[in-house]
Order: sequence, then C-alpha cells, then structure tokens
Amino acid sequence: MLEIIIIFGAFWLGYQVGVHLTAWRLRDIIIEAAKKEGLIIDDNHNIIQVDTKPNVYELFIERIKDTLYLYDREDEFVCQANTVEELATLAKQQKNIKYAAVIYGDDVLMFVDGTVKIKT
Repeated sequence: MLEIIIIFGAFWLGYQVGVHLTAWRLRDIIIEAAKKEGLIIDDNHNIIQVDTKPNVYELFIERIKDTLYLYDREDEFVCQANTVEELATLAKQQKNIKYAAVIYGDDVLMFVDGTVKIKT
C-alpha cells in the first residue's frame, strides 16, 4: 500500500512540474508574439501601451535566373518564389509580414496583407 502511495505521489509531482514548465514556456511564447505585434509589455507582463502604427518592413528582391529571392534590410532571407505575387503571399504566411515596401530593380512595390497593392 505504501508503494502505491509513493508511486502515485511521484506521478502527481511529475505532472505538476510538467504543467508549470509548460505554462512558463507558453507565457514566454505569448509575450514574444505580443512584442512582435507591437504591444509594449512591462516587467510584470502587463500591457502598458499599444503601438497603433503598423509595422512596415523594408524588403528587397533579388533575381537569380528564374527565381526571385526576398530579403529584409539586414540581408536576412525571407522567402523565394517565381513571381512577385507569390513572394507577397509567402512573406505573409511564413514571416507574418503584413505591410512592406519592396525594392525590385528600379521599381518600388507595396505588399499589403499578402498581396501586391502598388506597382510604380
């Protein structure tokens, strides 16, 4: 009987540790996502100010043969595709880039929510 209580206690303790570690990690993921979306969070994890202006990325396109490569201003790779429209869609899906000013050769394009809106 004592062995059953010890085994039950060990499982219960393991469960509690797992729940707390999972909650801690989920909190970190939520805070990271909130900061990426423009929310300002204090040390106690309270929202103290919402940044109302949208985050506009500065991107550029490089063409190598028939493939287009999309990079941000720090030369970090974002995605690749065959058309500019595919690049806009993939940037939205993979990196959550909603608004971007994109340099493509001598043209400046605007990506808005996964679509190419302005061509100049």
